[in-house]
Amino acid sequence: MRNIAEHVLKTIEKYSMVHRGETIVCGLSGGPDSVCMLHILHRLKDYLGVTPVAVHIHHGIRGKEAEEDMLFSEKFAKELGVEFITRAFNVPELAKQLKISEEEAGRRLRYDTFREIGKKKAPYKIAVAHNANDVAETFLFNLARGAGLEGLCSIKRVNEDIIRPLLDVYKDEIMEYLDQNRLGYRIDSTNLECDYTRNKIRNRLIPEMNRVLNTDIVYKILQTTDVLEDDLVWLKESGKKAYEACTTVIDGQKEIDCTLFNEYPLALQRQMIRLYLHECTGSLDGYGSYHVNRLIELTKSESPISTELPNKYWAIYRYGRLYIGKNQIQKDTYFTEISLSIPGETESANWKICSEILEADHKTDYRKMAGKYVQFFDFEKTGPCLMVRYRKDGDVFKPIGLNGTKKLKDYFIDNKIEREKRAKIPLIEGPEGILWVVGCGRSDLAKVTDQTEKVLKLSFQETKGETT
Repeated sequence: MRNIAEHVLKTIEKYSMVHRGETIVCGLSGGPDSVCMLHILHRLKDYLGVTPVAVHIHHGIRGKEAEEDMLFSEKFAKELGVEFITRAFNVPELAKQLKISEEEAGRRLRYDTFREIGKKKAPYKIAVAHNANDVAETFLFNLARGAGLEGLCSIKRVNEDIIRPLLDVYKDEIMEYLDQNRLGYRIDSTNLECDYTRNKIRNRLIPEMNRVLNTDIVYKILQTTDVLEDDLVWLKESGKKAYEACTTVIDGQKEIDCTLFNEYPLALQRQMIRLYLHECTGSLDGYGSYHVNRLIELTKSESPISTELPNKYWAIYRYGRLYIGKNQIQKDTYFTEISLSIPGETESANWKICSEILEADHKTDYRKMAGKYVQFFDFEKTGPCLMVRYRKDGDVFKPIGLNGTKKLKDYFIDNKIEREKRAKIPLIEGPEGILWVVGCGRSDLAKVTDQTEKVLKLSFQETKGETT
């Protein structure tokens, strides 16, 4: 077994993770990984010339167990002689307010708090305890969701002010280090359950892949991500040069020259769109490959077209140029499609769609709860990138219970939908096709089954005018 402290030191030096005089804000949950990381950084602090500070976040979840995690973390930090800071939040309440998942709300709170503390002790770095097994789990999780290169390389050793000193260390090495140094730790009981996809990957999929393939799949994935990261660096640098070449500022608005844009290969186009989205909206949160690919489609349009993006932004194509703005166009005039806020509410001039993500209750018959304006879907199958739009030529639909697909036009005729009303019926579309013809019927796609873990509930409400 390797000397883990020496290996972590080599990783820190190789990637220039810290500099002398910096405060290292260490996330300390009380779990094995964070305990190991803080202990090693404390051992290395004099050699590196840094000052570790332990920060524990109480998420307002898991009741007494979370309280015990906090007390354990405080005791451990004080035994090391490391400054301990704790913050308490009501993550479930924040998630409801922001209309995001509890996991995402907790992540935002953690990093916002780490940065707040770090800025008071600047210069600083934020150290989090992701390890090699986390890389493999995230790789497989994102692979199953159809991620691109960026998603497959999502955990980085250094990401601006965030460092991950344990990213090349295996979980079993961490456990052995704790055992050798007689260090206690806390176990989050939810990590042992297989109710969530990531836990299934950790507890079932990876061990089974090792058994069936007779290999160390974590090590193989680490090798792969190292290669992909090198490719991604080159791609980003090339994409930035291409982006600068085909963007101009007109009347204070940065626009993409689509003629020049379409001369570049698709891989660089994706990088350019990501750069453009980030520059125009300030963040890529909420944006996925669906949105990137949709904007690339817009650049090839032959007539003016627009699409609504998350956070009330619009992408507009006109006369060979693409630009992104906020609240700059009238939905009634230019509406072609809108990205659904999941979870949350999405509105147009005539209707509102509410979306919720629910824990699956296998005792509930969701078919009986559904109706003309309420439907339930398997969220793992739909994903978060759904659109609402009106019909267009060539649309096909797979009604529930039907083998094969049917032209949407024929479906309307069979259901005696009057011709003048067909163009006003919203369609909910996912990556695999139309999921729901609102008010008329749902697709056979993404049905809720006994294997469903998360249920997506969509509720439609008219706010003005007629839909059917």
